[in-house]
Amino acid sequence: MWPTEDPTEKLRWRIPCIAPLGSGTMTVLVVGDRVAVVLPPGNTLVFTADEADDLAALLDRAAGYLARGAEVPEATSWPSSTPT
Repeated sequence: MWPTEDPTEKLRWRIPCIAPLGSGTMTVLVVGDRVAVVLPPGNTLVFTADEADDLAALLDRAAGYLARGAEVPEATSWPSSTPT
């Protein structure tokens, strides 16, 4: 995962990924104090810095389970900023 070569886009990464309807490119943007993830076909997720850190930690943990071939334990509840 490398930033694009355009110097005005130092905080944008494009990552090849497989989506339910085929393959595409996921784009990660740092916009002020938020992190936006644009998924194919254009759905956008916006995280605060703390939420982005939590997501990164969760993805690292999941990658560790996959690397070891271990069964992933029951997921803990994911913190949500959406009022319920």
